[in-house]
Amino acid sequence: MLERLSRRASAELLAKEAHWGDAILCDALVQASANLDQDAPLQAAIHWFEPRLSRGPKLSGWFWFWSAEALAAINLHIATRRQDFLNYAREVVAAFDTVALRTPDGAIVPHPPAMEVWVDVSYFTAPAMAALGQLIRDDTLLDRALDQLLLHHHHLLDEASGMLWHVAYVDKRTHSECLWARGNSWFAIAATQVIGILGARAGESRFKAKVDILRRAVARQLNAIARLQDRSGLWHTVLDRTDSYMESSATAGFALALGRALARRFEGLEVELARKAYDAAIAAICGKVDEGGNFIGVSQQTPPGDFAFYNSIEVGTASFGTGLCIMALSEKIRRSR
Repeated sequence: MLERLSRRASAELLAKEAHWGDAILCDALVQASANLDQDAPLQAAIHWFEPRLSRGPKLSGWFWFWSAEALAAINLHIATRRQDFLNYAREVVAAFDTVALRTPDGAIVPHPPAMEVWVDVSYFTAPAMAALGQLIRDDTLLDRALDQLLLHHHHLLDEASGMLWHVAYVDKRTHSECLWARGNSWFAIAATQVIGILGARAGESRFKAKVDILRRAVARQLNAIARLQDRSGLWHTVLDRTDSYMESSATAGFALALGRALARRFEGLEVELARKAYDAAIAAICGKVDEGGNFIGVSQQTPPGDFAFYNSIEVGTASFGTGLCIMALSEKIRRSR
């Protein structure tokens, strides 16, 4: 399945109309290349990214486009050892401080001047900050990555369920209406990735208290999410509404996060529940890869709204969805070796 997805995605990435999800797909192809021991996905990722190197990041543009490129650039640097990829990533991560607006307590805001905290921004910022911090031996970046995750969790937590809202409206002290599946998966992916980047250093006194809080928060979130999984192995696009449609990209995201949380033995994670949910999710996303290598059943770009709005979002294919599926299957293969 991963080979089929990667062949299709490598060709599509270089031919399709630009979208912010392309950087996520680029990053996924780097991971697929390593886990398949095949050079073609990596070469497609390099070919897609190289025009960006010559012009530099467009930091004045829409937040989602430029912020998503940092993690792909870092992983391309790791794969190729090319300094220009690392330089690009440093410029993007620096822009989190110099370009992006923040809430009074420091959470990055994607749509200034609106003082809003979006759950997906946790993925677009924290893993890149942590990965860069690890590469250049800057512990302040590792700290700040943890801080972004904890701030997003603070603003977005639904205390009753342990899951996260899509958007927090900071000035109004309110939040969006629904527990959106893909948004919850973005946070779980980001948190498990940052903890994985820290590795054994997560137990150091500088990081331990923050990591312990984050591990418990993600374990609670994933326990709640696992209980809402459909018999098909998929999740509904609004997690606690069985009258909303099944959605593939969130399922891929939850598979990725559950696999990591299980491997790292997160405190509070209900292991048997999580393992069953993980196995079912992997099977479900494999079933969403068609003969042409397309990952189907993905809800398209989704701003916040009411339940009817979430349930009306068109379903099809999307580069970010394919990227999440590739990442989940790559992680499965890597851990199975």
